[in-house]
Amino acid sequence: MPAYLTRPAGDSKLPGLLFIYEVYGLTKEMQRVANDFAAAGYAVLIPDLFKRGSWFSCVRKCMADLKAGQGRNVQDLLDARQWLITRDFADPNHIAVIGFCLGGAFALVLAKTGLFYVAAPFYGYAPERLDGACPIVASYAARDKTTVPDFAKIKNEVQRLNIPNDLKLYPDVGHNFMNHPPNPVLGFIGSIAPIHGGYNAQAAADATERVLRFLRTHM
Repeated sequence: MPAYLTRPAGDSKLPGLLFIYEVYGLTKEMQRVANDFAAAGYAVLIPDLFKRGSWFSCVRKCMADLKAGQGRNVQDLLDARQWLITRDFADPNHIAVIGFCLGGAFALVLAKTGLFYVAAPFYGYAPERLDGACPIVASYAARDKTTVPDFAKIKNEVQRLNIPNDLKLYPDVGHNFMNHPPNPVLGFIGSIAPIHGGYNAQAAADATERVLRFLRTHM
């Protein structure tokens, strides 16, 4: 499976981030966001889950695996983690998972595996229960009506289970506020859809700082 790897230059051991992209796939924007986290001192790996077949068939399979909490895509992500921690430049004792939209949902599934020190979901669907989850730093958008209930679900679960967390619902932004849409047409569709999608520089900067601070604390 192809993947995108980005990291700072040098020979020192780096904490690792398994990065799971949004539903549009491995776009230049996903690479840009990954580069930003790499610049902060992380080895970031984005496995390209959509290389298994057509975009539609891959998305459909991803949704089925998310519903089941297991399956080919979950195993692909765990295999990507295993590949990352065996690299000379990666510290196997400091591995986190971050995801956006579809990837945010997978990040929450992987949070329960016991294999990650931190999970950082962005506006992803949440499983019903988070038993066994690692510390969670979650960033959601109040104008994204499709995932606001998932934010509430995560909040209830971290309180029930006493999971270390930093949860924030950004009041004036919509879905994918962390990144620009792949093209103007999709950007327009997202802006008028219930997700009210659109990049917001202020929210993106704040969320990035929160995630980095949480990683430093818990990794």
